[in-house]
Amino acid sequence: MHYAYLFEARGIQRFLFASGKLKDMQGGSELLDYICADGGLLDQVLEKLNLTPRAPRNAGGVFYLLFNNQQDAQRFQAVWRIACANWIPGVEQVDTLSSGEKARDVIKSGLDLLRTQRNQLNADLPRPGPLSERSPRTGLAAVQNIKGESLDVATAKQRVFERTDTEASLAQRFLNEDNVFWPTDFEESAPKDRRFPLDERRLVGLIHADGNGLGELLRVLNSACQTADDDTYIKLYKTFSDGLTSATLGAARDASKAVLLPAAIDIDHDNRLLPARPLVLGGDDLTIVIRADLALPYTQVFLKAFEQHSRASMDTLRAEFEKAGLTDAGVQLPEHLTACAGISYMKCSQPFLAGHDLAESLCKRAKDASRKARASDQDLMPSSIAFHKVQDSLLEDAKELFNKDNQIIHQNESWQLALPVYGIHAAQSNHKRKLPSLDALNGLVTLFSNSRDNRSDTLHFNDRPLRELVTLWHDHPATAKKAYGRWYELAQRNNAQDLQAFEYFMTQLIGETQSDLPCSTKADHEGNYSSPLSDLLHLLTIQRSSKKQLKPSTPTEHTETAEVSA
Repeated sequence: MHYAYLFEARGIQRFLFASGKLKDMQGGSELLDYICADGGLLDQVLEKLNLTPRAPRNAGGVFYLLFNNQQDAQRFQAVWRIACANWIPGVEQVDTLSSGEKARDVIKSGLDLLRTQRNQLNADLPRPGPLSERSPRTGLAAVQNIKGESLDVATAKQRVFERTDTEASLAQRFLNEDNVFWPTDFEESAPKDRRFPLDERRLVGLIHADGNGLGELLRVLNSACQTADDDTYIKLYKTFSDGLTSATLGAARDASKAVLLPAAIDIDHDNRLLPARPLVLGGDDLTIVIRADLALPYTQVFLKAFEQHSRASMDTLRAEFEKAGLTDAGVQLPEHLTACAGISYMKCSQPFLAGHDLAESLCKRAKDASRKARASDQDLMPSSIAFHKVQDSLLEDAKELFNKDNQIIHQNESWQLALPVYGIHAAQSNHKRKLPSLDALNGLVTLFSNSRDNRSDTLHFNDRPLRELVTLWHDHPATAKKAYGRWYELAQRNNAQDLQAFEYFMTQLIGETQSDLPCSTKADHEGNYSSPLSDLLHLLTIQRSSKKQLKPSTPTEHTETAEVSA
């Protein structure tokens, strides 16, 4: 008989982003990461109770434990609930106990119960009274006053937690290099070895990435193990879980080395500061705050590296299937895994909780587009990216915000001046819903960057007229068509080669373009003509503002106002 205890930490976004301060996000992310870390909270509780259950899954604040008797499972549940509530106050705990004769059945039963538990709301207890002092940042009841600031219990916990030098922190698993530091503060008055290196607009990218098709993979595993023994099922499930974590971790390291390390700024002669702060890394999830101009390159490298690292994980899992005599089921495993990501471009002063909700919504939108882009249901979902630069307000729903900022409706015509999703690979099929290539968008950005940086006064191929075109397009499409015609004529006369490249990239993104506007000739299923113009202009703005970096303060004057470099 097996007794399974399944646990998930949910609602972690509110825990991480409630105060809006980077140092609190850092402390919160380390607290969450420590739950399933080697020698972390889970291992310590099990050791104190003298329990050694088997753990098919243990990563990212989620774990499944299999006990041999009910008393041990109930004893662990009682102690764990108290320990976890004290460790991460305010984070929703979802847990279940299930029992059964076979490990596969008891895990399946536990997962069904978890899905039910997720829909139940739990009140925060005890409720503060009307005379309770509140934290001004979170609105929650204050329990401490530190340096004149009233803090709620969760924020107070985040402020004091530090891992020992012998433990690999969350940030070190992204990049563990000597003399390289991660920032912990957005404030300009912060010490230079803690201050986040921002561009002149103080923009950051909040990235959320998530794996694709894992439910289908688990269905293959469960189907294959219908007649397998418990040891085989637990071994295969653990191999799958560990391989997924390994692929995510390897991809994060590759992206950090390729994108973050070259962009690190010098603190002094020996030390450098990275322009990012990791927040979540576990299972197939990644969340990181990064300097805005690096967000898209980082995400693209991460998604490609995730595919590559997952090949080794799938090879290992397939080999375990063969060892268990389940070769036919192993053939059904994909060669590699894919993932999708959402990026919220926002100012560091804007609410990160709303920004993360938007990034999650963008990631979901990318997943939906990738699912539709498959030629058949048996094909692998392509990796893709959806991003949005927040203008005035933050809305949680990606589609609502996308339409608000990018859609133009005039009489009987409708245009969208941004593309909702980009694939990280060039389309390799003629499927009607293939994703536009991110490489083509990057080609446009490079084209205009080079033209702007190297042009003489006689050259007219630059993006300023296109920015004016967007304004005209919103106000009066007929006037916009005339303006585009003038720009096109000047570009053809003075920059024919660049114009040819411009047309090539536009065709790669939206197919054949109209003669009087830079948009598609065919409307989508919602009746909109598409253009990547806003995406191009936003990325150019982000890229150029990053060239004017805030200089770090001197070693002895941490509160000195940073200067803008030339």
